[in-house]
Amino acid sequence: QKPWTANTVMCAVNHFLKRGGCLDAKISQCIRVDPAKFHARYSATARTYRYRIRVCDAQTPPSIFEHKKVWHVVRNEPLDVGAMRLAAAKLIGTHDFSSFRAAHCQASGPIRSVDFIGVEVENENGGVSNGWALWDSFGGPADDFSEVRVEEEEEDGKGKGVKAKQQNSSSLVITTRAPSFLYHQVRLIVGTLKAVGCGDMSPSDVEVLLAKKDPMQTPTMAPAYGLYLARVHYDGSRKWDAARTAGEAKEEHELNESSE
Repeated sequence: QKPWTANTVMCAVNHFLKRGGCLDAKISQCIRVDPAKFHARYSATARTYRYRIRVCDAQTPPSIFEHKKVWHVVRNEPLDVGAMRLAAAKLIGTHDFSSFRAAHCQASGPIRSVDFIGVEVENENGGVSNGWALWDSFGGPADDFSEVRVEEEEEDGKGKGVKAKQQNSSSLVITTRAPSFLYHQVRLIVGTLKAVGCGDMSPSDVEVLLAKKDPMQTPTMAPAYGLYLARVHYDGSRKWDAARTAGEAKEEHELNESSE
């Protein structure tokens, strides 16, 4: 029987996903590849992860639609994005990332090459400067209550009225790209950058942290929610030969990644 076309497979899988109640996943593109020359894991040349952080005070939690989809950092002031970017720059390149390697990591070694770490501030339209929209702004002009808002006073606990604080919030997206990552490496990096943004660490402290090669010295790891696999890259430079055993492929794969 002639193989199904890629488009037929895509439509069929989407149909059964929908029929099975899985409404959060959908295949948008499908192509046929030669299994003797392509492997979904070992042909990949990089992975890109994005992590979302929502910074706001305790009285202004994220939208209910973002529950457990962003890391809610309770803080009355925004994170220091400039310091976070300086710290991120110190993690780019090939390093011993033992300090950013969680227990039970099965990688053969701690050497990894990080190609890119970006810290982006979300804009007013619900996206970041590189155009990756986080949610729909629903169009139309921004809300304006300047002429109708009534300033209120809240009690400070002693019966005295104090002017209500303006509730502010901001969102960040941290993008990380590398050929491969250690176990929980991205979340440990995000937790460290958040500590820098809060002023608990300086950018130069990140270099010291790398040199210590001790994960016990690393700030609290960022929670799992907020982390998204944005893309797996295939630029064609990593060849696959199905005649090799999986063990041989894995050994070569890890050797290439540790030397990149």
